[in-house]
Amino acid sequence: MGIFGLGPAIACPAAAHYCFTSEEYPSDRHKARQGMVATSKNPRLYSRLQIAAQQLRKVTDRQLVEAAGITAPQYGVLVRVAAAEELNQTSLARELRLNDSAITAMVKRLIGLGMLKKARSKADSRAWVLTLTAEGERAMERVHGTVLSINEKIDAEFGPGKLDDFVDKLNRLIALCDEEQAADAEA
Repeated sequence: MGIFGLGPAIACPAAAHYCFTSEEYPSDRHKARQGMVATSKNPRLYSRLQIAAQQLRKVTDRQLVEAAGITAPQYGVLVRVAAAEELNQTSLARELRLNDSAITAMVKRLIGLGMLKKARSKADSRAWVLTLTAEGERAMERVHGTVLSINEKIDAEFGPGKLDDFVDKLNRLIALCDEEQAADAEA
């Protein structure tokens, strides 16, 4: 049975993950009949995480745009730049686990919004680092002054302590993926 007891799971053809049940994609029922049934305890984990992340991002983006005029990923960039003494785009991309072109586009957008600027590194005058502008700081203050309703709902759903446990599990999942990528890079 698939996660939540929703029927047999089948192999996701696009990845090595078990993602969907045959009920979700009726055209794939033949694969289930051919024995491509997942043996994982949570065969739809990848699918559920992906859908949850997409939905959470949509809701959070809407609420953050209303509050501060920025999206969740843009806010994440501002938070990391604010927390770092000196942060270049390559290090930022690595921290966020994004490719350089995605970070370049996001940084360019935030510079265009007047929230970030590039400055020479104090440690290495040849290098460029990202810094917050006054507008970037104001955007962060607007976010900090806003209670996102989705956060309240998540807190209520998980209850005290359980959310921390869930985040710890997600962080472990991220670490496992990082280990896999490192092993692949070494091979």
